[in-house]
Amino acid sequence: MDGQKKVIVVESKSNYDKLIEDAGANKYVLVEFYATWCGPCAMIGPRLEQLATEYSGRMLILKIDVDQNEDLAIQYEVSSMPTFLIIKNRVTLIQFVGSNVDRVVTTVEKFVGKVEDTKEKKPSQGAADPSPLSKL
Repeated sequence: MDGQKKVIVVESKSNYDKLIEDAGANKYVLVEFYATWCGPCAMIGPRLEQLATEYSGRMLILKIDVDQNEDLAIQYEVSSMPTFLIIKNRVTLIQFVGSNVDRVVTTVEKFVGKVEDTKEKKPSQGAADPSPLSKL
């Protein structure tokens, strides 16, 4: 089941608990608490999909509709949308509010690392010596 969407929409607390359990100690989990009526939440959605693709293998991205999952919203004391959490090994590392895409990206980079860090470093073909001044 590898569809177009990489961000997982959480259907229930038990579904959420299983996803967090499965992520274990190996993957970070970025959680977005959102509402269907929240304009800023909808605007950040495409960037979350992009992050899910860029960080696949290192980070899982979950979306939780606060109206459908009030128990989870209460558990995390969510009062504004979107609210983001980064979780690893069932521990919340950070929780913050707002639809600032740059803040989401820099926070992910702070905890998970930069996207470039996930790609294998391959020397480019015919690349010149990376430090020509060292030969002077």
